[in-house]
Amino acid sequence: MDRVVVTGGGGFIGSHLVESLLDSGADVLVVDDFRLGKREHLASGGPAGKLTVVEGDIRSAGDLRPVADFAPDTVFHMAALHFIPYCNAHPQEALDVNVLGLDAVIRAVRSAPLQAFVFPSSGAIYGFGDQPWTEAAPARPDEIYGISKWMGEQIMGRFHADRPELRTVVARLFNTYGPRETNPHVLPEVMKALHAGRTIELGNLWPQRDLIFVTDTAAGLAAAAEGGPGLEVFNVGTGTGTTIEDVMQTIGEITGHPVDIRQVPERMRDGDGHLISDPQKLMQATGWKPQYDLEAGLRRLLASEGLL
Repeated sequence: MDRVVVTGGGGFIGSHLVESLLDSGADVLVVDDFRLGKREHLASGGPAGKLTVVEGDIRSAGDLRPVADFAPDTVFHMAALHFIPYCNAHPQEALDVNVLGLDAVIRAVRSAPLQAFVFPSSGAIYGFGDQPWTEAAPARPDEIYGISKWMGEQIMGRFHADRPELRTVVARLFNTYGPRETNPHVLPEVMKALHAGRTIELGNLWPQRDLIFVTDTAAGLAAAAEGGPGLEVFNVGTGTGTTIEDVMQTIGEITGHPVDIRQVPERMRDGDGHLISDPQKLMQATGWKPQYDLEAGLRRLLASEGLL
């Protein structure tokens, strides 16, 4: 990867991916509207790589014109609306950004000397289940975010049919956490409560999620981009289920102060369940594996927040 486009590169996972790519010596073009992403997440460059930032909307052909001029060999399409409550409240916008935005980016790079295109999908396409999901499991998304990602996967299939000489990757991401998160998910809200010294209000405590530290997710995406032509679908997760109760207990053990939590009925939802990946396919295909267990990841997050 020498010339890489990262849409949404000012965002949570995107900014960590950009940092890694620059450190590896790649020239990187970021396209971000900075509605959620932040310019301060982006350094000026790496030891050898150069960073170019374009402020623009991925749905706009005009805003994407610099992407074609950049002539990338690799694209990571990170830009999307991710926060499920927001997507549920704004379904048309979620489909517009997550589905038509992907199509617009594909159109923008049709003439580029591409070797790989990576589309981050989501474990949300599987729905809940008691066992870790493999990539062969049938898709059954039940909320608009998961539906939008499943539709994006179909677009990637069409793109692969048009360009079979490319490496076309669908990376189903599980619950990523760490510094620079841009959506009000559980852990960013927990960090705010810890700063304020207030009780942490939570919903269901029992469902297991596959929590993966953000730099591990970024490394998994980069690893998935390497290889020969073909359409590849990979889970990017740890394979370990963790409850929010486990997270609170671990934070208490790290800080030496038990976390004061309270379950709030209005935050509890019916039909909840476990969502865990089986990441063996990506591990075996690329040699990638997560470097952070829960304690190490939470310790780094807490340190970045000045809470250690």
